[in-house]
Amino acid sequence: MRINIQTVPCGAYQANAYLVWREGRDDCALIDPGDDLERLEGAIGDKRLGAILLTHGHFDHILAAQPLAKATGAAAYIHPADAEMLSDMDKSAYNASICRLPPPKGLVAKPLGEALSACGLDFTVLHTPGHSRGSVCLYLADEGVLFSGDTLFEAGYGRMDLYGGDSRQMLDSLKKLFALPGELRVYPGHGGPTTIARERDRYIL
Repeated sequence: MRINIQTVPCGAYQANAYLVWREGRDDCALIDPGDDLERLEGAIGDKRLGAILLTHGHFDHILAAQPLAKATGAAAYIHPADAEMLSDMDKSAYNASICRLPPPKGLVAKPLGEALSACGLDFTVLHTPGHSRGSVCLYLADEGVLFSGDTLFEAGYGRMDLYGGDSRQMLDSLKKLFALPGELRVYPGHGGPTTIARERDRYIL
């Protein structure tokens, strides 16, 4: 069964949330629900939200996670190294002047390990620190798809000057990603999709 991917840009920074579901199923996974609850609810529609996957803990990728989890009963998941950011406005870089949604209070997320199966989707979880300590990329190997969060963009990569950022770790993480198949389709946390080959060719690492 093929998968469907719907991009939902959220908030002032237009962070990409991704709704992912298999054809013929009524459940879906949601990656990085940001600062636009109404738009995300509209995208989910009559589908059943089965899992909320967070690539990292910065505010622009997490703000709708708590209300959606509360409304649907779906579990949220994040790498343990970024779990502290879910309840710390400073560490998540929360900016009250541009946000519609409040910072989360008491959001409990399950730890992401090396793999996660949800909604008929088998994700390999690649730990890619650099933008934050617990940044991850979510890899659907059978479908040739990678959700790269803020680790890798089209013609760019995540900033390293926020809490938990580390330039050496970012370099190692990019090397890890560039070792993946070149035809892999990359869906980043901001901007348009790209491929591993296209981004690998931009850099000499």
